[in-house]
Order: sequence, then structure tokens, then C-alpha cells
Amino acid sequence: MTQKRNRIVDSLLHRYRRNRGLTVTDITATEWCEKKMEYTLLCGKPEKTKAMKAGSIRHEALEEEVIKKVKVHVASAEDVWALKFLNFIVGANQLLFDGLTRELPLVGFAEGVWMVGIIDEIRIPKGQSDAYPMLVDTKTRVRASLPSEPQRRNGRLQLMCYKHLWDSLVDDDFPSRQFFEFFSLNPNRILSAEIRENTAKCGFPAETLTDMLRYSRNTWCMLPPAHEQLLLRYELQEDQSFLGEDQFDYDLDWVKGQIKSSLEVWRGEREANYTPEDERWKCRSCKFASECPASNSGSPGGKDTEG
Repeated sequence: MTQKRNRIVDSLLHRYRRNRGLTVTDITATEWCEKKMEYTLLCGKPEKTKAMKAGSIRHEALEEEVIKKVKVHVASAEDVWALKFLNFIVGANQLLFDGLTRELPLVGFAEGVWMVGIIDEIRIPKGQSDAYPMLVDTKTRVRASLPSEPQRRNGRLQLMCYKHLWDSLVDDDFPSRQFFEFFSLNPNRILSAEIRENTAKCGFPAETLTDMLRYSRNTWCMLPPAHEQLLLRYELQEDQSFLGEDQFDYDLDWVKGQIKSSLEVWRGEREANYTPEDERWKCRSCKFASECPASNSGSPGGKDTEG
């Protein structure tokens, strides 16, 4: 029992994501290279590359085309979460009325852990309010070429994680008490005046986070499950020209298996693995290559980057 307790306390999950939860990016980063994810936590996140910054700017531009997020000053952790829930409600309503929303925040309980993420884009065909929403993610590319299979696989995992979270919400699989306990939140704390004013303006007068969660629950219970088809779009970073797309089927068993495999590392149940030998080309653009034994074994293939 003591050995298990020590493993939990020493785990990456306990040390770096306690009271925060995992992000979908944590899962995809682990799938990309478990050792790089571990180095990033232990040594600090490398500075963003030019390609990564350009990708972030493009995502912000796409968001501004569709939705104006509610932005207010927050005074507590409860305010932060109330704002997340409010932005979810506003975005979900826009999806139902306009058939499109972007940058929708999600939180859910998946495979025994709390997970958060932001869906890039959700579409419902116009005039088909009863249709299943399609989850979409746009990737920007430095080169005018489609990505390698490992990059596509990583993008597929990202979208499947979002669908997994989305579907758990619409099924109302949300343990409220565990949510408040895990994130150390007071469900009855009065929200800041600015938050309360904004929730009232949006038609959801909330005094506490409990109120805001109730409104969110009412919203996600009205939503249908996400479409079984998911879509990755690729465009050239330089001029936003369309390069291609990857439409694929959701695979619940596969995504659950990927999450569980990642959690083995995060929970300290096994050591982080180096990237497979046939994918060691990833090491060429890794900031930790100089201190990682895996990068010493060369492999064919050049540097490939997307945002």
C-alpha cells in the first residue's frame, strides 16, 4: 500500500496536473513521444517555434470570424470555471442557431481522469437542426504537402478525444461532486459582480458555480452526440490555401486504448518510452534531442512541421 501511495505522489499526474486535470494536448503529446512529454514536464516547455506561433494566430483568426467570446475579469477559480461554462453555453447556442461555432471549451471525466480541451470547430448542416454535429480541426502546414501518417494519427487522436468528451457530456455523464472536489472549487461561493452581470446579460443569471453548472447541464443535455465521422483539414500557413483533408471514422475502442496507454505513463505505472525507431525522424525537430539517447539513432525522412 505504501509503495502504491509513493508511486501516486511521485507520478507526473500528481506532480503536474493535480487540481488541474489533463488536457487533450497532454494525451496527444504523449502519443507523439512519451519521452518528449516527460522531458517537457521536467525541464519546461520549449519556446514556441515560428510555425507554432503562426498556427495559433490562424486559429484565433478563424475563431474571430465566427464568435466573440465572453471576456471578463476573473477574481477566483470559481469565476474561471463559470466563464468556461458560459462560453460553452454561448458557443453551443450559436451552433444550434447558426450551424457553426469555434473554440468550444470542454471538460469531462474520461477513463478515470478529468480532462479538458477546446474543440477547434463544430458544424451542423444548415436546415438540419436534428443532424449530428461534425467535429473539425484545421492544421496549418509550413510545407505545401500533406502530413505523414504519424502526424495524421496524432490529429485523429485529438479529434477522437474531443468526441469522447462531447458524447460523455450529452449523455450527462458528469459527476458534479467529484468535479468540485478535484478542482478544489466551492460550489456555493458567490461569483464576482462582473461574472454575474455577464451571465445575466446572456440570459443565464447565475449567483454561484452550482447555478452555472446547472445551466450548462441543461444545454449539453439538449445536444445530440457528435457525428461518427470526424474531419481534419490542412492548409498552407503562408497563404491559408487548402491542401487537403482527412475524413475518418470514430473508433471508441482505439481512443480509449490510447488514453489508457498514456495514463500508464502519467500515473507512473510504467516508464515513458522513446519514440519507435521507424518514427525517429521526429527527433530532428525536438528541442530535447541533444540530451535524448533516442535521437542518436538516425532515421530517414526530413523535418515536417504543422501548426
